[in-house]
Amino acid sequence: MAKFKSDTSRCIHCGICAQVCPKGLIDFSTGTPVMTEEASKRCNNCGQCVAYCPQGCAQQEFSEGCELAKALSFNPNQTEELLSFLRSRRSYRNFQSAPVPHETLLKILQTANYAPSGGNNRKLRWIVLEKPEKTAKLREMIALWFDKEARYHPVYGKRYAIDSILERYRKGKDVILRGAPHVAYVVGPTEHVWGPVDTGIALTYFNLACEAYDIGCCFAGYATKAAESENVREFLGLKKEETAWCAICFGQKTLHAYRVPNRGPVPLTLL
Repeated sequence: MAKFKSDTSRCIHCGICAQVCPKGLIDFSTGTPVMTEEASKRCNNCGQCVAYCPQGCAQQEFSEGCELAKALSFNPNQTEELLSFLRSRRSYRNFQSAPVPHETLLKILQTANYAPSGGNNRKLRWIVLEKPEKTAKLREMIALWFDKEARYHPVYGKRYAIDSILERYRKGKDVILRGAPHVAYVVGPTEHVWGPVDTGIALTYFNLACEAYDIGCCFAGYATKAAESENVREFLGLKKEETAWCAICFGQKTLHAYRVPNRGPVPLTLL
């Protein structure tokens, strides 16, 4: 189909679809919303037209023929509950060995797929170590990276207490991936200027979606930096032009927080 079309039998000619189009690609000059073939070449399928159409008659490439979920409306009675949910998120480092069910993982990733990206370019992709044995293999590769590469790196060699990390790891204390059964990487084109920002947003969405299923997450700095190694890149199946922007380890929880610690005053400048 064209990138945008409207069901004229239900359209009330309100013009909202044209109003919310970020690129101004929907022509409403005749009172009927239209996107020309030339304009459709610039459409990035952001879905704003579909989201804001009160009649549900606006359609775009990914929504045609689909039953779309209703967006949650603002409810002042839920404000504190939503804010409390955000404040309650904690980095998690105590995982069950049992893997996350496959269907649950897919639902989490489908939600993370709604994370905003610069210009809705959506240039990122996910690499998920679903099988715990794959995660165990990565853990070993990271330990080897510490011993063979990181200790001689001008930055990592000074930043990380490598001997201490390896000593604890060899004694059975997993300080590398914290015993997590899974690791997820967000990767994308090295030349993508918004890659690190888009990745941070995507992983935050992923983390919050995990919380909805009582699954804990911890951003994995060691796994992220080790993905600069050719061995790890090959293991992950990274393309030559791709960078693994960031990793997160995750799994089902064994412990639960009882309260929210204070963070102190907000570092803030108001202009």
